[in-house]
Amino acid sequence: MNPKKTISAHVLMVGIVTLLIVGSFVAYQIYSALTKTQVSELQEKAIKPLDGSIKNEVINNLSGRRWFNRAELDRPIFTNPPVEEVAEIGGVTVENENPQEATETGKVEEE
Repeated sequence: MNPKKTISAHVLMVGIVTLLIVGSFVAYQIYSALTKTQVSELQEKAIKPLDGSIKNEVINNLSGRRWFNRAELDRPIFTNPPVEEVAEIGGVTVENENPQEATETGKVEEE
């Protein structure tokens, strides 16, 4: 009696061919991912190369900046309050109910 073969030659051949196909597909995908760029032509035109030089104008602007310490930043800025028109009629002071207000353009307008 001949012992039974547990794996036939055909199944082994199909397995080897499948392994080769899957391996070559994976290798092609890896090669494709390594060589393909993800930067479009429009982005490539917009990208400027870095030269690494610093202009003297920038350094002069930095040295001319005004520095504030923490105490100056925390202190509130006081401005002169708007002067309201006060009239004295018969010994009684009457304040103007509609004072002038400044607009965004900086011109003073009355209501």
